[in-house]
Amino acid sequence: MAYLDIDNLQSIFFDDEALRARHLQRQACGALHLTSGRIVACDPLVQPEREPFTRSVNGRGAFPVEVLQGGGRHALAVLWLRERGSLQPSDLHWEAALLEGQSQDELGSDEFYGYPVDAGVGCFMDADGAKAMAEREARESATNPEYVSYYDDVLGADLASADIADHYPLGEGSANNVLIFSAGWGDGSYPSFWALDAAGEPVALVTDFMVMQGGDARDEDDKRSDAYLASLSPEKLAALEALGAAAVAGDAAAIQPLLDGGLAQPNEIIPSLGETAIMSAIRMNQLDALRVVLAAVQGPLPMPPQFYRMDTEESYIDYARRLKKPRVDGLIELLEAAAVPAAKPGFLKRLFS
Repeated sequence: MAYLDIDNLQSIFFDDEALRARHLQRQACGALHLTSGRIVACDPLVQPEREPFTRSVNGRGAFPVEVLQGGGRHALAVLWLRERGSLQPSDLHWEAALLEGQSQDELGSDEFYGYPVDAGVGCFMDADGAKAMAEREARESATNPEYVSYYDDVLGADLASADIADHYPLGEGSANNVLIFSAGWGDGSYPSFWALDAAGEPVALVTDFMVMQGGDARDEDDKRSDAYLASLSPEKLAALEALGAAAVAGDAAAIQPLLDGGLAQPNEIIPSLGETAIMSAIRMNQLDALRVVLAAVQGPLPMPPQFYRMDTEESYIDYARRLKKPRVDGLIELLEAAAVPAAKPGFLKRLFS
């Protein structure tokens, strides 16, 4: 079956809370002016002459465009042809946005037709907007003997400080604009899809930049972190955070009552820090704090929890030795002593004690 990640596409309907849970956020780009109803998706700096999709839309006017961001990248770009709040995802079906001569029947498993990106950006524009870009480029090259390119002489200033641009090739107030956004992983090829209602009318056009899978921008570490955080009671979370803050500050007096309370343990991950109180004390060179947290460890010094994916496990001692900043005198020795199991008394001593 050709590439189609339905969960990715349907994430455009999530509310803000559902987006946050998947480490996504919605960002408005502006409103695209449709004058012909023939829509182009392309890299406007490389292939502004790209053909429009074979399917056209009946609506004319200004239609909102937004991107969903995940992991610091644009995951999806959406042109809304109908108000999002009026749509039920279960009532829609999805269809690849194709050019003349393209057929889904010719695609193998996970293959797709996408537009090529070589300048790191994509866009939505009306076919008339593409004509406006061509007219602007012809004008610039004819009147400017030092003309280099559309990016250098026209768009560079807009895109230099932002990853989204609402560009009017023939000037503000003209009939057509081009909504430009950085494209997922940058250079590559990215497919677009129509969301169609029961009557087969398009209600949205989405470009999938293939940054995520299943409508979730979290990686496995993110999911593990979120699951751990959800497992903590508010009281335990507060105790762990207080323990971490005390370890970072070297406040040994504050650490002891937190440990005595039993809710926070020295070898548990503190969510906001992503490390244990032991590791925080080592990292911050807090010898007194480290002495208190190590005293609460039952038995030999354990390995740190494997909270994130690591190629190799690393002990607390190895971690301390690896840090570039020299450790305070006595810190390494304190860790070495804690790592050695206490010697058991001999048989006769245990027998007669």
